[in-house]
Order: sequence, then structure tokens, then C-alpha cells
Amino acid sequence: MTGRDRVPVGGDRMPVEITYSPWRELYWQLFEYDGDAWNDDVLLPWAEANQPSVRELGLIGRAEARRVVIPDDPDEYTPLEALYVLSRILDVLIAPYQWPVSEPEPVLGDRWEGRLPAAGGYEAFCASLGCRRITEESFHPFVHEIVTVIPADDPAQPPSLEAEHWPGYFAGSLLLARAGVTVRAGAHWLTPGVAERSTLYWAWWRRNRSTHDRSHGWGGNSQWRTDFRRDYWADGQLFYNVDAARRANRAAGEELALDDRLELLRYRCSTVRDHGPDVWVWDTHWSEPVPRGGLSLLFNLPRRGQRVCPVLSRVSS
Repeated sequence: MTGRDRVPVGGDRMPVEITYSPWRELYWQLFEYDGDAWNDDVLLPWAEANQPSVRELGLIGRAEARRVVIPDDPDEYTPLEALYVLSRILDVLIAPYQWPVSEPEPVLGDRWEGRLPAAGGYEAFCASLGCRRITEESFHPFVHEIVTVIPADDPAQPPSLEAEHWPGYFAGSLLLARAGVTVRAGAHWLTPGVAERSTLYWAWWRRNRSTHDRSHGWGGNSQWRTDFRRDYWADGQLFYNVDAARRANRAAGEELALDDRLELLRYRCSTVRDHGPDVWVWDTHWSEPVPRGGLSLLFNLPRRGQRVCPVLSRVSS
């Protein structure tokens, strides 16, 4: 099935079209694969054989695509639902990086019952899709997923990067996956047990923490009608959850203050105080400027305790 949408953008008509079935087929190929050459047998042959799908991904990754309204379609899978399948594939491919080798492996859980892919497939696959790897010199939640927190002596110290566990990638201006990182931060910014282990929203599966996306709790077919969250870095702005800006709030989320809702939107998890595993986060959206004069300047959104977060520093071209 194909998800299609054509709407005016800046006075023109820009096609946004993603063929759904190749991505779903790749997911099941990974699930059924029983060999050891994940790249050579599955991932790279798929990318070579599905160049139209690769080109479609490039089109929806263009900066101007963020303004394209993609409506729900009860009869066809939409581009957002096709992107969601891709996000599940990436969740599977980053799984080998989520648990220290020196510790016993956890139970993988019932969300992925296939074998664990070999490390390295994630990077090779993203490269075959023409994605840009994120390389950062400072922490920003737009592009970094917190895996481990090292407490800083100064409680006011903002998060700083200590290590990268897996890289993040953009498809053009569209954020596909954040990099998993270890950060050092003061207690005003991050509580280790909270920032590391609280529910990760807009994520299907992690080996090392609980996750929650809109597919959870639905049946084997209905769960695939889940939308991908689109975030873009474009025109000097960071755009979070752009599709939520074009629909009426289905639940206002008034149980949380605005800064708490923005925390969950930007970090995709709780940071200091755990807000719980089932908060309505899906309709929050936000944009913020990347300051002029370079991308390694400080970000300008003060939060509780006068925390100020460093902005996106650099995205490789």
C-alpha cells in the first residue's frame, strides 16, 4: 500500500509520497533472518533494490516538507505511518548498543521477538539511505537521547557530552534518530535515575528502559497505523512535532505545567522529577531558534532553577 499526500507549499504543489510496503517488508525480513551477515544479506540489498523508497525519504526530509499537511487516511497507509515503520527498524538496529557488554543482557521483552542484529548494521543502513550522521560537540536534547548520567559536583552544571553509544541521523532536515549519549550534569538539570530510566516517549522499544508510543496497547494490525513524530532543523529553527501544530488537541494535557510539557517534548523523557509512564504528550509542539553566530552558542530557554541548555552545536553535511 502507498501513502500519498499532495498539498500546496509556498504557492506550489509539493509531492510527499512514501510507499509503505517496502519498509514493512524490511521489518519482517529482519524479524525472520537467521544468518549472521545482516548488512550483506538484508540491509544493503534492500536499499539497493528499493531506490525509489530511498528517494522518497529524501523528499520528505527536505526543509520545506515540514509545512506539508499529511492528513489521516482510513483507507491507505500515510507517509507518517511509513516513517513509523522505519523508526521501528532503527529501534531494532540500535539495540546492540544499549547494554554494556560487561553486564548480563536483559530480557529483550515482547516488542521484538527476533534475533538481535549485529552491531554496525545501523550505521551501514543509514548511510545507504543517504542520511547525514550527527556529530556534536555539546549536548542538546533535540539530537541526543540520554542513556547514562554522571552527576556533576556543581548542581548548576548544564549537561555536557561524555560519550556516544550510537550515532544519530538526519534525512535531509528531518530528524530520524537521536544519538544515544552519556552526559555529565548537575542535579538542577538531571537526576540520574530519572533521566536514564523514566519512560522514553515517542519510542517503540529500548532494551534498557521503558518506552511509550501510540502503538502500545493496540492489536497486531492497528498498531501499524501509528504516526511518526516529525522534527526538523531548518531555516535557523528547531521544529518539534510539526504535525501536532496542525491538528486540534485531542487532550490538553493540563495536568502538567507548560515547562513540564516542553521538557517531555524536548527530552522525550523526564529529567529531574518523573512525570510518569502514561502522560498525554502527543499534541505538544514547539519551535526555537538556533542563534546567529554559530551553532555552538547557548540555547535561550530558561527552565526551573535557571537552567539554560546548550543548543545544537553542529550537524555534519
